[in-house]
Amino acid sequence: MKTKELLIFATVIAFGVAAARTAPAQDQTIGQQVGILDERLSKLRADVDALQASQQQIQQDIKQLQSQLADVHQSGPSASVNDLQALEARVKALDAAREADKKAIIDQLAKELASMSGSHGGGGSTNPSAGVVNGGEYAVQKGDTLTSIAKNNGVTVAELRKANNLTSDSLKIGQKLVIPGK
Repeated sequence: MKTKELLIFATVIAFGVAAARTAPAQDQTIGQQVGILDERLSKLRADVDALQASQQQIQQDIKQLQSQLADVHQSGPSASVNDLQALEARVKALDAAREADKKAIIDQLAKELASMSGSHGGGGSTNPSAGVVNGGEYAVQKGDTLTSIAKNNGVTVAELRKANNLTSDSLKIGQKLVIPGK
């Protein structure tokens, strides 16, 4: 399973680099396009790492529950049916959570791949929703400026400053900005 995810991830990286090298530089230079891809890949790596850590924890929990279930089965008639059913339900819930994590990893990779192919195969425009969380919020990413965020979200720098009560142009990675009109 890990090998398949790593293969998908490597494909995303290779495609992104190839797209950055061959995409026409209408609005951005190739260096800027590669920078954007690097930022997206860094975020994606962090997301994948977090999901993998979560999946490892779930796997440990499943092993622990399976051990407890085996102990209950070995105790024979002294174990109640309700105890067995409760443990089996917990194992199934953890299995479902693990599957959901796998799906989230694959979906995130597919989304990034589609985003990269769409943003470079269609004339060099960037994805205006990259970094947007919960509708009208934007999570500041490495290399972002008020100008680039405003441009990518179809607003002016003045509108961004006003909506977020900003008195300077300095931003911090991870800072949440309200995108006006969203």
